[in-house]
Amino acid sequence: MGKLVCTVELDKEKGVTVKVENADGKITQTVVMDGTSITLKVQGNEETSTIVQKQDSVTITCKDFTVDATGTLTLKSVKASSWASQDILKVESTKDMTLDTKAKLTQSAAQDAKLSSNTNVTVEATSKLDLKGMQTNLTASAGDNTVEGVNLKMSGKAQAELSAPMTKVAGQGKLGLESSGLAELKGSMTTVGGALVKLG
Repeated sequence: MGKLVCTVELDKEKGVTVKVENADGKITQTVVMDGTSITLKVQGNEETSTIVQKQDSVTITCKDFTVDATGTLTLKSVKASSWASQDILKVESTKDMTLDTKAKLTQSAAQDAKLSSNTNVTVEATSKLDLKGMQTNLTASAGDNTVEGVNLKMSGKAQAELSAPMTKVAGQGKLGLESSGLAELKGSMTTVGGALVKLG
């Protein structure tokens, strides 16, 4: 690196300006203290980064921004916080991660959304739980698929089907099978039995 040109300007109205010029690297470093703010600027041929500090704010403008803490990093605000990315946003942890709010939580995606785990996933609500979609699938690939409630209701606006190699419908009390139209009970072998059987 060649010689640097360093200048200091003192002005009763503009304040203090410190400038370091690197002609070989084509980089200029400037510090301006004007009585209301401190501005640090590093300007090169392709990019410029600035830090502006006022009595109530600090603004950092740059191409790449990195915070590297070997210990604990804490970000805290008394009022609203906002974090936005115009490209990919990735949040990653090698240990447990917690997302917690004392009020309402809203998550949305303009395209596909996916929640997955290599072990278990639990979705729980102390009040009402709604799962809704144009088409829905609930599949257990290697085990029981259990739906349980105080009252269990299943309905289809067009058609309802229940099928399996072996199918059993049981009621601990009364069991009713009813159709407002045609009703069919059919099998290669059909058995109807009971202490009292009434047909017709």
